[in-house]
Amino acid sequence: MNKDKIRNILNIIFMITALVGVIWYLTKDKTTGTYIILFSMCFKIAESSMRMIK
Repeated sequence: MNKDKIRNILNIIFMITALVGVIWYLTKDKTTGTYIILFSMCFKIAESSMRMIK
């Protein structure tokens, strides 16, 4: 699998989990929503570091 595909997959996972986190934050528990959003940021950091390292 090439790097572009992996980066796209990581971006999709980030967007989905961030959306779930925002929805959770607004409708249910704010603390758990924050943790979900922070967890989703791990995928974005991984994708960004792949882009910078090349």
